[in-house]
Amino acid sequence: MNQPQPRPPQATLAGVLIIGGSIVLILSAWQRISTLHTLEVQQGLERWLSANNLDMSVDTLVGVLRVLCLTGAGAAAAAAILGYQVFQRSPSARIVLSVLAPLLLLAALATEVVIAIMAVFGIALLWAQPTRDWYAGRPWAQRYDARRAARVADLRSGSPTLPPAPGQQPSQPPAPGQAPQLPPMAPVPGFRLPDRRLAVVRRPGALVAACLLTWVLSTVVSVGLVLVGVVLAANRDEFFADLKDQQPDLVASSELTADTLVVYFSVMVVALVLWALFAIVLAVVAFLGQNWARITLAVSGVCAALLSLVMALSGPPLVVVTLTLATGTWLLLRPEVSQWYRTRR
Repeated sequence: MNQPQPRPPQATLAGVLIIGGSIVLILSAWQRISTLHTLEVQQGLERWLSANNLDMSVDTLVGVLRVLCLTGAGAAAAAAILGYQVFQRSPSARIVLSVLAPLLLLAALATEVVIAIMAVFGIALLWAQPTRDWYAGRPWAQRYDARRAARVADLRSGSPTLPPAPGQQPSQPPAPGQAPQLPPMAPVPGFRLPDRRLAVVRRPGALVAACLLTWVLSTVVSVGLVLVGVVLAANRDEFFADLKDQQPDLVASSELTADTLVVYFSVMVVALVLWALFAIVLAVVAFLGQNWARITLAVSGVCAALLSLVMALSGPPLVVVTLTLATGTWLLLRPEVSQWYRTRR
């Protein structure tokens, strides 16, 4: 009879992210609904409609936001309840949570994007190893220990013993108290020591390309954001004057100043740079053979691609970033990459 398997740390983290993110998302949706009727919010929505040339009334937009908030709050409430079932290893809860994930992302358009992504990331962890083995009832802990022991033994094992030379008698067992006598190793025609490197399955090219894309793109984005932040801080008055000419209503209603503009932009730069550094670390861990890092990097790539696609509406050159992120995510999910990770279990 199989011993009961302990809950993996990844499953505990997934449950915490789902429950915590869902609760915060409910509070955010409630706060958003309670402020939709205020004059300040309606004026902001009116300015947003006029700036984007959308043929929609403010009341219609308010209704859409209210529906999104209610949908997100309902999905988050269900996710919070099902998140507790994650700790009980409920397969049906995992399936329903996967169905609710798109609703949580849809509600993020009207509430908090980061919180919704956090909850969806927790749901994605339920399908990664070793949580997947835990849900299937497979001995994930023993398999993990066996894999680790096999790798350690493989590293510590010596070279295989050569066969005796022609005409030489095999070595006899040593007498008690005597050291074993090793036979002289003579060259044998047609015999070669096996190359230990051949036993190691090479990383697929798609994985290497995805990691290289992540490292290069994350580095370029980080350096570019830092340079833009430095330039903005050095020329804050000029940037603020241009913004005031292009969006006078926004500057007047938000009481924005040159100093606060620099502060807001600096916070955004720090957040995006930290995200890029996190992606670099994930790519390194995925390159070393950790499947959970590959799944996490793929989820991060999808979220970054969606964000860059939204930003590309005002800056068309950002489409290049979106295509690069989409390509990297596609490479990470290639069948040969998944097969390579399965052979490392």
